[in-house]
Amino acid sequence: MRDLLSRIDRQLGRLAGLFAVAGAFGIVVLLGVTVAAVFWRYVLNAPIFGIEDVSIVTLTVVAAGAVAYGGRKGAHVSINLITFSFGRRVTRITDALMRLAVAAVSFLAAYALVAKSCGIEKACITSNLSIEHRPFFYVLAAAMAFYGLHMTVLLLAGLSEWRAARDPNEAAD
Repeated sequence: MRDLLSRIDRQLGRLAGLFAVAGAFGIVVLLGVTVAAVFWRYVLNAPIFGIEDVSIVTLTVVAAGAVAYGGRKGAHVSINLITFSFGRRVTRITDALMRLAVAAVSFLAAYALVAKSCGIEKACITSNLSIEHRPFFYVLAAAMAFYGLHMTVLLLAGLSEWRAARDPNEAAD
C-alpha cells in the first residue's frame, strides 16, 4: 500500500509541476496584458476594448495553477494548536477528518464547475468580448480535482501510518 501511494504521490508531483507551468505562463500573459493596457490607456490615450475580459480569464488559469501547485507544496499558513494542546492522538483524528472534508469539498467544487458551469446560452460570458467561461471553469475544475486527489492520497498515507509516532505528511514543527 505504501509503495502504491508513493508512486501515486510522485505522479501527482509531476502533474503539480504542469499546473505550475500553466500558472506561470498565465502570470507572464497577465503581465504582458497589463503593461499593454497601461501603455495604451495612459501613453496613447486609447484604452484597449476587452482587455479586462482577457485579464479575467487569464486569472482563472493562474488561480488553477495556484490551487494545484500551492496545495501540493503546502503553501498555506498553519498553526498546530491542536498538537500543542491535545497531543498526537487527537491530531491524528483531526488530520484525518480535515483531509476527508477538504477532499470532499474539492471534488464537489470540481463537479460543480463541470456539471453546473454555464456557457453562452446562459450568458456566462465576459462582459465585452463574450469569452465563454466554460473552458476556463474546466481548467479550474481539473485543479480542484487534483487537489481532492492529493488530499485523498494524504489521507490514505496518514491512515496507513496511523500507529507511527508521526504522520508522514506532517510538517516539522
